Amino acid sequence: MVHTLSHTEPLQCSADGIWEACKHADEILPALMPDHFTKSVFLQGHGEPGSIRVVKMGPAIGHAGEVKERMDKFDDATKTLGYTVLEGDPRYSCFSAEVKLVPVGETSSEVVWTATYDPVGDMGPPEHIKQIVVLGFKTLERAVLSRKTLSHTEVLDASPDAIWEACKHADELLPKAMPEFFASSMFLQGHGEPGSIRVVKMGPAVPHAGEVKERMDFFDEANKALGYTVLEGDPRYHYFSAVMKFVPGAAAGTTDAIWTATYVPVGDMGPPEHIKQIAILVFKALAGAAKAN
Repeated sequence: MVHTLSHTEPLQCSADGIWEACKHADEILPALMPDHFTKSVFLQGHGEPGSIRVVKMGPAIGHAGEVKERMDKFDDATKTLGYTVLEGDPRYSCFSAEVKLVPVGETSSEVVWTATYDPVGDMGPPEHIKQIVVLGFKTLERAVLSRKTLSHTEVLDASPDAIWEACKHADELLPKAMPEFFASSMFLQGHGEPGSIRVVKMGPAVPHAGEVKERMDFFDEANKALGYTVLEGDPRYHYFSAVMKFVPGAAAGTTDAIWTATYVPVGDMGPPEHIKQIAILVFKALAGAAKAN
């Protein structure tokens, strides 16, 4: 017989902030909860509905080993996700759950978790799983509350229209203009539209990085703004995303290029000044390409 168990947990941060953290839970939770989650690896997809992942559990969940899950729903509009356990939990013949984030105020929200399950034998409700879920969201809350930002504006000698046009070709332009920083850029999914996934292989001037996997969050033609999030490849931050925006400068034919990073550092890691410096070089390369054309 199928049963349900539901729980609502208040969170002291916005629904938008927690939802963004959910998109990075596969990196944040193993980093901040290693006793519970050792690693999360996608066998198929990158988190969209239909994706399959294997979650390797830590010593605090000794009975589980690893669990294979399918992502059933991931809805930005309603801030709702759903998943089904495919393999790895012998206590239930079937188990699925839905998580919904509900705004309560500008700086608070609630997470509503509802599990549907069919227990094996006399196994009771999954209260133990509920407690892990609560702990996981409290950990995401902590990550959101510890987020920091760094911003920089660079004046470029080219118009916003010309800079934006160069941005559309950045994946081909930057490895040619800055090979010491960018060796190559290849899309694993999509072609640059929101939701696209790309792998950027860094050059010798960025020896610590190797390669970085990024997700394009938005690419706003009307406002000449784009945003991306690092999914894998930078161990210095639990979470890192950046926005680039190009607006008319004070002088005719110039652009104010605005770069803003949001990040959660690992340990005592400081602000990403080194990434900011690379962003400045990127802006200058875009301006050079814009003026050449």
